[in-house]
Amino acid sequence: MSDESARIVELAETGADLGGPTAAFGEIGRGSDAVPGFRHVYGDAPEQFVEVYGDPAAASATVIFVHGGYFRPRTDLGHARPLARALASSGVLVALVEYRRVGGQPHLLDDVTAAIDSICAELPGWGVSAAARENLIVSGHSAGGCLVLAWASHLPAEGPRIRLRPLAPVTDLLREVEGHLGDGAVLDYMGLRPEEDLAAYLRHDPRSRVALIPERVDVHAIHGDADGIVNVEFSRVFPAVRTELAGANHADVIDPESPYFPQVSELLLG
Repeated sequence: MSDESARIVELAETGADLGGPTAAFGEIGRGSDAVPGFRHVYGDAPEQFVEVYGDPAAASATVIFVHGGYFRPRTDLGHARPLARALASSGVLVALVEYRRVGGQPHLLDDVTAAIDSICAELPGWGVSAAARENLIVSGHSAGGCLVLAWASHLPAEGPRIRLRPLAPVTDLLREVEGHLGDGAVLDYMGLRPEEDLAAYLRHDPRSRVALIPERVDVHAIHGDADGIVNVEFSRVFPAVRTELAGANHADVIDPESPYFPQVSELLLG
């Protein structure tokens, strides 16, 4: 296991077991950084839920965050809880999305789409102001960055403005399969090679669909140039605004304890 992979596992282990998908959980985390929160269910499967962090009534913005894990079932949202708590402590509402990680495509993209739709529909009922609902940031890390980019490419041209902030995103599923990157994680997720099911890849692949992302979506990728898991070169050739963090690795962009996190937070929320 690489140092970066080990750090992500360490982050994952900081999340508490919150019980069943319909359970309210009062305070997420422990100690001074605990933030009031609740759980929202958007589907019938146990993994189809969202953890909501922050005070809805006082939030200045809404952040929807999709965790990564290179499409592998073993990685759940636990490793993204520290990021959610840290962002919420700055005065925004954070909706951290879980999704079905077993069964391959199209579960992940279908679930992310359903979760975002459900969150946006519920925000008024949660007491989120119109200003905070309109100040919408959608982000995701690694495979989560891939999923939010793919989600955006299926949006209609008309609608509210959205700031899309993928962190160290997987952006080219075809190259991932061709290069057997991530120990074949993308091929395992997709189930078949591109030549066997091109339509599935053309539904999911950000690089193939980038021209379909509507102009109302402001895309700005954030990627460390020392990332040893998702090569920054993928972001460099992806046609979107990009900020490179000199010396940052794959885990640094989601770790509130990393020296890069203040810049990541500013780029997400600024």
